[in-house]
Amino acid sequence: MAKKTLTTSKGNSRARQQTSTDNRVDLTRQSALYGGILGEIVGAVLGTATGALTKSLTGTLMGFTAGIMLGALAGLLIGVIVSQTAGTHGGASIGAYTGMGSGAILGIATGLIIPDSLRLSANTLQAPVLNALISSRFETVVLFSFLICILGMTVGVWVSGKNFIPERILRS
Repeated sequence: MAKKTLTTSKGNSRARQQTSTDNRVDLTRQSALYGGILGEIVGAVLGTATGALTKSLTGTLMGFTAGIMLGALAGLLIGVIVSQTAGTHGGASIGAYTGMGSGAILGIATGLIIPDSLRLSANTLQAPVLNALISSRFETVVLFSFLICILGMTVGVWVSGKNFIPERILRS
């Protein structure tokens, strides 16, 4: 049930009704920004760790860059999704499960759009650890799904934990 309040704007003498959905929009914007920042940080860590498997500076820097870009995008989207599902009453568990599920779906989509030329170029590095990327598209999709699922869970827990307001505080 939306709580209605009456406010007047300073530049205009007309009164307008403001509902609690305005608070929901502010929460979504705040969660998207916070999720994007957290996604960049976690994506940088995961991308650097994955890139370090190549044992070369170029691979590590490419992993770092890809981690920041994918992390920011995934963190922003997961922040919005978590703010809509968990809201202010969901808690960290709902955020974690929402982040894991949406992160896995985003990872599947990301793994599917990786071009074959980029995927097969991992073979030139002669790193046996990267054989998961060059074996087939399925392994690539599973790897990206797993990595973005981890990112989604981390972002989901932090965003929903930050937005959580216990009921005892609301009652008083």
